[in-house]
Amino acid sequence: MSKGNSLVQDVLPVVEGLAADFASQARGIEELSASPRAHLERLAECGYYRFVVEASPGQRRRALDLLSSGCGVTAFLSTQHEGVCRRLHQAGHPSAEAAIKGEQWFGVCFAHLRRTPSPVSAIPGRNQVVFTGCGPWFSGFGLMTGLLVGGATESGRLLMGVTSMEEPEIVPRAMDSLVVMEATATVALDFNALAVPKEDIVVEITPEDFLEKDMHSTVFQAARSLGAARAASRFLEDGLRDAVSEKLEEQHLKMDAWDEKPDWEGSTRLRYEALRLTDMVVGAAYSAVGGKAHLLSHPLQRVAREAHFYSTTQLTKPLRNKVLDNLRQSLSSEEFLGK
Repeated sequence: MSKGNSLVQDVLPVVEGLAADFASQARGIEELSASPRAHLERLAECGYYRFVVEASPGQRRRALDLLSSGCGVTAFLSTQHEGVCRRLHQAGHPSAEAAIKGEQWFGVCFAHLRRTPSPVSAIPGRNQVVFTGCGPWFSGFGLMTGLLVGGATESGRLLMGVTSMEEPEIVPRAMDSLVVMEATATVALDFNALAVPKEDIVVEITPEDFLEKDMHSTVFQAARSLGAARAASRFLEDGLRDAVSEKLEEQHLKMDAWDEKPDWEGSTRLRYEALRLTDMVVGAAYSAVGGKAHLLSHPLQRVAREAHFYSTTQLTKPLRNKVLDNLRQSLSSEEFLGK
């Protein structure tokens, strides 16, 4: 048995158990009376971040599904750190092992690279790269000790480097409160000529390469929605819950097959299917629970908000168009509302 398969065999069942435990504590985290840091530390202790640097995309999606079914805040922050662990590992960076062990915690600030022009510039020098501008999204402020920051060069290349959150050139900027996932401690970051040594630049890609990575990310993010569907299915009767579980595995198998021959059309379709499935399961759970599901204290409220968050964030333009086009087609269909 390969090392990767052994890790999957050992870690995924543990993650499933942790997710159930995280779900019981998710309300406290959402209400800011508890910190998600303890959850991240438990993931590190069980070898989760070593698993993610070696696992296949399908294995990582299944893990994200499980974590998202437990506590969305934990899953969201964990994914930030996971992504940095993988990049540090791939680059052979000396901080990789500390990140994998949970001795250092990293957040990311590079979503703005999808904008043209990027609001953060990267100016290469002889021994360093200087980042200047405002990154509009950084999650984990006060929790993460390190940062993967991205910027665009004058020629259009995209650079990402790791640095300490304690650098005085990094200044947080408060945002309006989020309606969900407020406990992710999301802020904007101003970079006032932040100098990152060249040996700490771990990613250098073209915008075209970055766009292709977005294609794979579109499929990966579908696992968040599937996790929300899994969480909502716990409020259904046994037979229906089992049927949902089978459908979730069917979606994972579709994504596994997509990995063999990735394409934009397929990635958009798979993410859209995950959104639709989750909407149906969450809606059915509300019907099964009845009026008490509308109490703010009911856990289904949190699951529904997280599901909606996954449905409306990190959307590519093709996915947005598909959502809107399907609404147009449904409204004009003779079968809509039993016409």
